[in-house]
Amino acid sequence: MPNKPSIGFRIVYALCRVYFFIGRLTPLRMWVFIGRIFGLFLYGIDFPHRKIALANLRFAFGPEKTERELRAIIRKMFLEFGMIAHEWTRLKYIKKEDLPGLVEVEGLENLKAAKGNGKPVILLGAHFGNFEYTHLYYALHINRIQFIVRAIDNPLLEAERLKYNTAFGVKILYKQSGLRPAIKNLKNGEDLVIFADQKVNLSEGILCTFFGKETSTIPLAPALSDKYGAPIVPVFCVRSEKNPTRHKIIFLPELKLDPNDGAEMIHRATQRQNDIIEAMIRRYPQQWLWFHRKWSYHNPEIYE
Repeated sequence: MPNKPSIGFRIVYALCRVYFFIGRLTPLRMWVFIGRIFGLFLYGIDFPHRKIALANLRFAFGPEKTERELRAIIRKMFLEFGMIAHEWTRLKYIKKEDLPGLVEVEGLENLKAAKGNGKPVILLGAHFGNFEYTHLYYALHINRIQFIVRAIDNPLLEAERLKYNTAFGVKILYKQSGLRPAIKNLKNGEDLVIFADQKVNLSEGILCTFFGKETSTIPLAPALSDKYGAPIVPVFCVRSEKNPTRHKIIFLPELKLDPNDGAEMIHRATQRQNDIIEAMIRRYPQQWLWFHRKWSYHNPEIYE
């Protein structure tokens, strides 16, 4: 983090600190409701991201869903984004004993089966639901964990994220230089989270399909699994429909590499990776961030 953040960053940080403190004093259920209102406000003014999301949904679902259904998904996604953002403001104050009351776990037997050989695992995730809760809960109750991320532009806010993650046992690594230490830590028994849902450069990815459409996909999880013998376990976090303050962490069965695939093993495992993420998005479309220009390298015209 730079020694002297800019004046603009300092002002934004000061305002955020005030808002964070208000959130700490507000009952969680009410704070999450305020987050829904905030998300609705963003839905009303953020036309550029609404346009990207609608282009993605039209391209992904085609005639499967009506225009009305697609716009309803976008609206719910903005509401979800607002709730997650407000939950995030409270993470710097969250206590370890409070976290189990916010989440429940499904499919833990899938994780235990994959970890049965004693090796660390690669957790396959996506920008889906409140994944921050997943990481904190996992590090607190299951095993040390590391996550490669893009740093928040404001270094003062990034320092806050680093602080609460470290307190729970989550090791934050950064995209520019994080892969090498991540591999070292994986060898030393730390589990690794990899998000595989964003677009990647054509030179970095493998051509696969997502919602039946070609896209360049990062093969990092299958490649590391093949090289270091770490099982891949998909994990997602889903908000409860009955109680919006509660979440369900879902561990799916291990994504296994098939040696019989030969030279195509990594490619086919990467495609199965996409299929798993797609299946979860189809079940809970409002939980995924449709903001990304996922298909821009192969179908840029859909965003025009």
